[in-house]
Amino acid sequence: MLIKKIAFGDNSEAFIEERLTDGLNVIFSDDNNRGKTLVIQGLMYSLGYGSIFPSSFQYKDKYFYSEIEVDKVKYEFLRKKNSIVIKIKDTIQIFNSVSEMRYFLDKFVFRIPKIQKDNRSTLVDLSLLYELFFIGQDNRNPSGLISKGQFNKLDFKNMVYDLADLSTDIINITELKDIKDRISGLKLELKEARKKISLIKQNPEIAEIALKTYDSEKFQEKIRAISEINENISKIRRARQRETNRKSKLEQLVSELNSLNRSLSEGNVQCGECGSDKIFYSNNDLTFEVSNIDVRSEILNSITENIGQKNGLIYDFSREINLMQDSLKKEMEETPPSFQQVVLYQDQVTSERDYDDESFSLTNEIEALKSQLSSSQEIDETLKLDRKDFDKKLLDKMNALYKTIDPNGNLEFEDIFTKRDSTFSGSEGQEFYFCKVISLSDLLDQNFPIIVDSFRDGELSTNKEDSMLDIYSNLDKQVILTSTLKDEEYNNNKYGNRSRVNSIDYSSHQDCKILSRDNKEEFIELISRFNGIVM
Repeated sequence: MLIKKIAFGDNSEAFIEERLTDGLNVIFSDDNNRGKTLVIQGLMYSLGYGSIFPSSFQYKDKYFYSEIEVDKVKYEFLRKKNSIVIKIKDTIQIFNSVSEMRYFLDKFVFRIPKIQKDNRSTLVDLSLLYELFFIGQDNRNPSGLISKGQFNKLDFKNMVYDLADLSTDIINITELKDIKDRISGLKLELKEARKKISLIKQNPEIAEIALKTYDSEKFQEKIRAISEINENISKIRRARQRETNRKSKLEQLVSELNSLNRSLSEGNVQCGECGSDKIFYSNNDLTFEVSNIDVRSEILNSITENIGQKNGLIYDFSREINLMQDSLKKEMEETPPSFQQVVLYQDQVTSERDYDDESFSLTNEIEALKSQLSSSQEIDETLKLDRKDFDKKLLDKMNALYKTIDPNGNLEFEDIFTKRDSTFSGSEGQEFYFCKVISLSDLLDQNFPIIVDSFRDGELSTNKEDSMLDIYSNLDKQVILTSTLKDEEYNNNKYGNRSRVNSIDYSSHQDCKILSRDNKEEFIELISRFNGIVM
């Protein structure tokens, strides 16, 4: 992926950045608040990253544009609030949310990893994916994710494993031998405890109802299975209904647009108040002029594609529901016996209650360990070794990079996230991110650019910075960095005198005011490429 152009603004002021090259780019200024961070934030936002703008910047009123290139194909992104349009050649795709856009990107642009989340395989959020190559200026914390959402550090690691073709559905959490030994010991204890409960032998049917202990493992599993299936069916039904409602609205919109075609062929449609013959289509945040038949055709094609995607999702949801319904029927074939005779054995049940409680506790512990054992056994030993080998290669590369830029440093990375109580001083946090991002990019063979806002954070020394820039320059990929220079550095043309660095100076920008009326017309022309969109 290559970033070709970044732009944002509205119909009164805008900013456009199109000086980026395919190699190492450093956007710099001689002071803060010159717009460097806003440009990087705007770029990532246009591509689907979460909002990270400062509270003083009214981003919801702005349009965010980016032009990228993936495998020699140009894609143009336009975002306002949650709505995003992607333009490929002469066609456009419209999405009402970043979540919807993920599926399109995964199918047509670049692979989005899948991980197990809430017992289901799901595409990761774009914010999580982009943390593989993007380090923002704010909320940096080496012990966790920068973008806090529904995904966590474990999800990030599983995403990395999926990209490395080392994914699995279940994570091994306990060694097999230890679990087996513990289960064997608990079974012996349970056997002795059950011997003390005479009702089990006298009347098994009553024991099954009155005693927790004799509520067999199979029956316990059945109750849990029925509850889980019901919950999943309900969850998927709600998801299916949402997609059905969206599909219905899209079909209604197609009908209205087709009806518009017929109306226009029979006569002119005009506004009763102003007399205008222009007709507009809006999808919450973005507005398109559909008076032109070519524009209207593009809109219809995009909506038809979305309807097709909705049909696929609805079919998948229905298939999942049907499978779960079959499982539910199977689980409900047997029902517990009647409770009516329990009262006849009330005294005996009461007298053996302590033995029953002990046995029930042991049964629950055995069940929990069996669940762990089942999970562990599903992990292929070869996969575990491959993951361990990948982790070692990653950490070896991170530590080797660290020694390259800081030969006298005393850090040693043991994971791609630091421990929560770890304290980094000075520029150590920035060095950690540098080693992490480059190592992941190399081992995963990703074609994403590397983007680091304020890459000298923490008073990075000149020697370390020079070493980093040398490494960045030798990467076979695009790199975009931002930096604020001291007066002496700026006067000495720090980056301009360095070979293989495309230096972009933002010092002339007005303080806290990167948007300008000078770029308005060019920005409006840029937005007009999206086939009839109205600002």
